[in-house]
Amino acid sequence: MQSRLTRRASREDMYRQHRNNIRNVKPKVDNKSPSLKVTAYYKPGVIEGNATKLAQIEEENFKLIIKINTIYRTKGKTDCFRSKLSNSIIKVQNDEVNIIKLNQAKFKENVELHDRIFHVKPQIDFNEMEKHYKKHIRLLMLMSKFPESYKKKKYDDPLILSTELPKSIRIKKSKCYLDINDLTENRWLGRMTIELYDSIVPKTTSNFKMLCQKRSDELDYTGTQIFRVVPGLFCLAGDVEYSIGLGGLSATKGERYFNDENYALSHNAPGTLSMYNFEKNENASQFMITFKPLTVLNGRYVVFGRVIGGMNTLRLIEDLGFATGKPKHQLMISKCGILSNC
Repeated sequence: MQSRLTRRASREDMYRQHRNNIRNVKPKVDNKSPSLKVTAYYKPGVIEGNATKLAQIEEENFKLIIKINTIYRTKGKTDCFRSKLSNSIIKVQNDEVNIIKLNQAKFKENVELHDRIFHVKPQIDFNEMEKHYKKHIRLLMLMSKFPESYKKKKYDDPLILSTELPKSIRIKKSKCYLDINDLTENRWLGRMTIELYDSIVPKTTSNFKMLCQKRSDELDYTGTQIFRVVPGLFCLAGDVEYSIGLGGLSATKGERYFNDENYALSHNAPGTLSMYNFEKNENASQFMITFKPLTVLNGRYVVFGRVIGGMNTLRLIEDLGFATGKPKHQLMISKCGILSNC
């Protein structure tokens, strides 16, 4: 029994010693990074040899490029039996001389162009620009102090360009009428009521109103014809002399024509009434009524009124015209006059 206990104790001691040995074991493998031997990878002799070969290859390539350039300039013509001063070399030299002459000509042209640019005079007067700039600055300062005084007036009338009218102007208008007859079919087309802008173009409206009234021994619009109708654009009338567009007289005695008054009103609406003339400042009695807005006519013909009643009559007139301007029927102003002031 005692011997068994002794053997058991010895086995336990061996187990403890073996466990302690395992716990305290140390690795025998070297886990450190290996040392780098530069000489194994860097070989100065090999690098120098490669550099020498590279320089040699580059020199050979340069010589090859020179040969290719020579062949290109001589267009492939070579003579193996001639020396370096062959015809091909002489031709290359001639080409170089021509290029030099061309460059000299271009240089001369550039010098002349530079002189013209350097001595050119501006078309703008810088003194006027400076005056305008100072005036504009003063106006901006006033507008910033008194913004209410510089607000643009808004008008309901489509013909009035508010930026061109004086701020203190009072719009005064009057009305006239034109009765239109179709003589070809012997029927009355209708009446057009026209509004005139007396306060903006007083001389032009006065001339028109006088021609709308019947005066003793004086010409007027009664019995004159609408001699030109272009659908989609306008119609022309008011030739109190011949009714065919070759004449016209102003209502003022002793004056056949009168000058353009102003261009404050615009052709911005259908039914716009304006003076018609062959040259500027030669207004007489002929007038034009547009069928649509024609802003392209602004600044050429003086606008002084518009059709506010009888647009259907104006459309009937438009339908009775060819594209060439010749009326299909004979249209006449049978009656005209002044309605009232407004």
